[in-house]
Amino acid sequence: MRHKTLMLCAALAIPLGAVAAQRGGRGGAATAGGGAEGGAPRLQRPATAGQIEDLNPARLLVDKRKKLSLVDSQVAQMKVLEKKIKERNAALLAQYDSVRDEMRFGNVAPAPGSMAATMGTGGSGRRNAPSGSGTTMQTPEEAAKLREQLIALRVIGMQIRERRPADLAEALALLTPDQQKKAEEFVNEQEEEVNRLLPVGARGG
Repeated sequence: MRHKTLMLCAALAIPLGAVAAQRGGRGGAATAGGGAEGGAPRLQRPATAGQIEDLNPARLLVDKRKKLSLVDSQVAQMKVLEKKIKERNAALLAQYDSVRDEMRFGNVAPAPGSMAATMGTGGSGRRNAPSGSGTTMQTPEEAAKLREQLIALRVIGMQIRERRPADLAEALALLTPDQQKKAEEFVNEQEEEVNRLLPVGARGG
């Protein structure tokens, strides 16, 4: 079953990676705030640590247990895995949350291809909700610090993404082949959310 699970993960990852690449030009939607009126666009905050934590694949499958017809033993195993994944990412998420919390946004345009130009917001974070965009002009020093912070978030985001395939494979391995097939739709939806909140190929400015 593990071999089939890994094949399923690979099949899911390929088309979604292509989708992420196609969506790379939509960064402006995440930074709209003043460009249309002639002013520098204001940056929205990146995804919260709570939003990223919610991307736990085991949590997803627990939430969809009725539609997947999971038996009690599977739910119990999935909850154990959910906790394991959460604990495994705890240090990175704490670091991410700390950097994000220190960020100060003003009317400064993002560098082309930067994390702020491609990283989406939205969803319901458990820990801290998006605070929107800033309203004051930034000094060059503040803008430079912000870019450094965005680079730091990008690096942390890449580390979190690198762990996801193994987490997903471990979660899917707890399902039967029929359940894995049913789970494809839900996993694809979550992968799209991953690509939106932690976009592939984001570069620090």
